[in-house]
Amino acid sequence: MARTVAGNVAWIVLLLATTASAAETTAPATIEAQALRGGLHVLKGAGANVVAWTGSDGLLVVDTGNVASAPQLFEALAKVSPGPVRLVVNTHWHPDHVGGNAALRRAGAEIIAHDDTRARMTSRQLMSPYEVEVPAAPRDALPIVTFDDTLSLHLNGTRVLLVHVPAAHTDGDLVVWWESANVVHLGDAYYAGEYPAIDVANGGSLAGTVAAIETTLSRTDARTVIVPGHGPVSNRGELMAYRDMLVAVGKRVRELVEQGNSLDEVLAARPTEAFDERYGQAGIGAERFVRLLYADLTARR
Repeated sequence: MARTVAGNVAWIVLLLATTASAAETTAPATIEAQALRGGLHVLKGAGANVVAWTGSDGLLVVDTGNVASAPQLFEALAKVSPGPVRLVVNTHWHPDHVGGNAALRRAGAEIIAHDDTRARMTSRQLMSPYEVEVPAAPRDALPIVTFDDTLSLHLNGTRVLLVHVPAAHTDGDLVVWWESANVVHLGDAYYAGEYPAIDVANGGSLAGTVAAIETTLSRTDARTVIVPGHGPVSNRGELMAYRDMLVAVGKRVRELVEQGNSLDEVLAARPTEAFDERYGQAGIGAERFVRLLYADLTARR
């Protein structure tokens, strides 16, 4: 128990370091549920967007928010469905997406993730977007079912498809599809209305993020409900605009790098300027986004 408590305390310290306001993090989380369709709800306020899916076979949850908001997450899930959580899917390993794992595991849920997500969680990591060290996760928080490419879950009379998108936000990202409901959760491959925090040190890349979005777009239509890892529930048109922004900014930064410009010179050129009003007002901001792109593109030359 001592090791688990110590691990959870360390994760709370991490969350204090990576959020805009410590006061916001230490205050009790306010989690609001937004109904989608097909028994699906988005729970907002736990740190990252949590999706809860109810049906005759039990409750499935995608991502679990941060450690500090776990009690409020339990309360919100109980309002969505009175039964216990049967399965948890983690879209990747960052602590604002897996912080409630241990509590849900102790309550009887089984946790599913990509192979690389479990591997990252078993040892200390550095979150490159925030330059913060993340300790190994408590044992109860670790996924017990992992896979490499795709996995189908047959529940509630339909199929949920878990698809690995390589080298996107991290090396272990999953996209989760509810095919019959036409709903998809992209995790942090998509930050709606914000520049993305691509974790370059842990296998993330601009090219992989764009590829993940392209794959998603190829299977969506105007009615598809798109859930980002952060930000409001979205749609195909907004995701296309986000993809176009990533391509345009990436192209400009690549050109500047190939011209031999230093990081300071790339920053001075303001390659995100045309998009800052729409995407630069929240999250990591324009400067940190460009720094991540520079690190990614110079490492791959």
